[in-house]
Amino acid sequence: MAMLTPVSVTLPEDKVPTKKMVRDIIGTFLTKEWPSVDPETLTMSYHTFTNAHCRVERPKPATGTPVETLKVFIKFHNETGTDIEIFKHLVPSKQEEALLSYEYGRSGLGAKVYGFFKTQDGTLGRIDEFLDARNMEPEDVEDAVIRADVAKGLAMFHAMKTSLQKKAVEQYYEAVINGLKKYHKMDKLKALGKEGGVSVDNLLDYHFGARLRKVVDKLESIGGKAGWCIHDIQFMNVLVKNESKEGESKVVLIDFEFVMQNYRAFDIGGHFMQKMFKWFDEESKIANCKKYTEEEKRHFCEEYARQWNKLTGDSDTGDQVFLEAEYGYMLAITFDIHNMLCFMSGEDDKDPLNLLGLNKLFDEFVDQYAKLELEDP
Repeated sequence: MAMLTPVSVTLPEDKVPTKKMVRDIIGTFLTKEWPSVDPETLTMSYHTFTNAHCRVERPKPATGTPVETLKVFIKFHNETGTDIEIFKHLVPSKQEEALLSYEYGRSGLGAKVYGFFKTQDGTLGRIDEFLDARNMEPEDVEDAVIRADVAKGLAMFHAMKTSLQKKAVEQYYEAVINGLKKYHKMDKLKALGKEGGVSVDNLLDYHFGARLRKVVDKLESIGGKAGWCIHDIQFMNVLVKNESKEGESKVVLIDFEFVMQNYRAFDIGGHFMQKMFKWFDEESKIANCKKYTEEEKRHFCEEYARQWNKLTGDSDTGDQVFLEAEYGYMLAITFDIHNMLCFMSGEDDKDPLNLLGLNKLFDEFVDQYAKLELEDP
């Protein structure tokens, strides 16, 4: 269960755990075999992105069949340099995120959660089942089976019953529009762009807030439906299983830090948009691949509608979901633009790869806004 459990481990100042610390944390929850494992026999890989994480594997016992898993995944919730303050009243707390992950795992859709812990130095973390899977690549969704599994997975997540408190969708748009206004025409960001060799002046002079409000109003007018949205729907947050049983989904959704109520179109349109980006690539943030075709989008939306209807009793059509997603595409772009500007401002970031990615997001928003013939404010 995802109850917060104190562990008798104090992480060092750099927050990187030793093998013994990792063994002791895991042994608090998996109590039959892990506590007696020699730490030096562990295989451990520690990485830092937004949150630090660690893959840990112990050797097979010399005799008999193991009764506890040999591999686990640990997520450490370390403080990051730039927190996105404007969403803090909307997103789950770390304990709520752990409980959501626990509920999602129990449904059979995601990784099992073995435990949620707090170290003596105050670091929160979670131990999850290790999934034999890889991060989704843009080319994966050109496979109709994987594309359908992502669609069904999102429909199930959006319609999921959870212990999280529902907050009005409008609260998110008030927050993000105010956030975008903060960076509008900001001289500091224009200067950082010039220092990085990539001008972002046109993006910063563009009035995203007023246009986003028109997108939301239009989505509301066509009856756009809401659900539990992931928001951070980049392809790194979708895993493709290396092996799957017959009838089992080939994909797993991960990373629920930004889960809150929103239009389902946000995640669907966001998924289509994210095919064009590889945010953790060291050579280019813009993926070298073809965009989602309309045929692929419509197939996705048909699969989504079928699964949504099965869960909710609604009778939505693929065409309806597709139309919602056309507007959702812009909702997701503004989320990424806001968060990247927030990071840029907080960290004085002038990485030209990030700046080029920002301008690509801007171009996509402008093109989509014109395509849907929305009025300029």
